[in-house]
Amino acid sequence: MGSYFAKNTSEYGMSSEFETESEEEDLEIKLTILRDAMIHLRVQFLHFQSVYKQSEADLIENDVKALKIIVMVVQNRIEELKSIAVEYTELKNMEVVRQKIEDFDYVVTQVVMEIREFERDNFLIEKLEKLINKLNPFDVPNLQNLDQKTPIHPKEMIKSVMNNDSKKYQEQMKKEKVQSQEENEIRHDNSKILSGHRKIYKIFRKPVVLLVNYLEDSCTLKAMQILNENQIDYSIFDVSTDAEVRLIVKYLSDCETFPQLFVKGNFEKLAGIDSLIETLPKLYVN
Repeated sequence: MGSYFAKNTSEYGMSSEFETESEEEDLEIKLTILRDAMIHLRVQFLHFQSVYKQSEADLIENDVKALKIIVMVVQNRIEELKSIAVEYTELKNMEVVRQKIEDFDYVVTQVVMEIREFERDNFLIEKLEKLINKLNPFDVPNLQNLDQKTPIHPKEMIKSVMNNDSKKYQEQMKKEKVQSQEENEIRHDNSKILSGHRKIYKIFRKPVVLLVNYLEDSCTLKAMQILNENQIDYSIFDVSTDAEVRLIVKYLSDCETFPQLFVKGNFEKLAGIDSLIETLPKLYVN
C-alpha cells in the first residue's frame, strides 16, 4: 500500500501544492473505502439481526462468520488509515481525521469483543446493535467538508461519495496492475507454480470454497449472503493475499474475475448457484 503515497517532492522537483493535492486524493479514496465497508457492515448486521430473532442461537453460526468477516474488513481499513495518517502532515484538519479514526478503532474493538461473547453464551444483541450504530458511515470524515461549520446533510454526503467513484476505480486499476505484475513473474517461475498447486490442494480439502479478491465488492458480498442464508458449510480464501494461488485458480477456472466458487475442486459458475445450492453440504442437518 505504501507505494501509492507521495514521497518527498523535493526529490522530484514537484511543488508542495501538488504534493498536498495528491495526498488529499489518496486519503479521500481510503476514507471512501472505509465508508463503503461500514455500509456493508450495517447491511450484514441487519441480516444477522433478523436471523437471530427468528432462529435458535445455535443455527446462526454461519451468519456470525459472515459478520466477523465484514468486521475484519472494517478493522483492516481502520488499521491502514491509522498506519498512514502520519504521512499526511501537510493536510489541514488532519487532527480531526485522526481522532475520528481512533474513535472508530475503539468501537470496532468493542464490536469484536461483543461478538466473542456470542461464543461464550453471554451475548446481548442490543449491546451489539448500539455499537454498530456508532459506526455510522456518514461520520467518516470528508476532506472536502471539514472546513464547513454547519453539519453535512446526508444527501450532500451521498453526492460526495458518488463523486469519489472514479477515484475508487483508479485505485482498483492500480491494484489490478500490481496483481498482474505479480502473476507475470510467477508464470516464468516453475517453483512458484508448483508451490501454488500445493497450496490449492490444501485449500480444496474443504468441499465448498469461495475464492474472493479483497472481500470488498458487491458480488462477493452477495455470494456470501446466499451461502449464509442457506446455511452452507464453506470456507473463504482471499486470493489478494497470495499471487501464486490467484494465478493457479485462474488457470483452473479459465476465469479472470472473482469471486469464484469451487465445489469438490471443480469450478462452478455463480450464475447457476440457485440450482446448485441444494446439492451443497449444510452446516446443520435436521
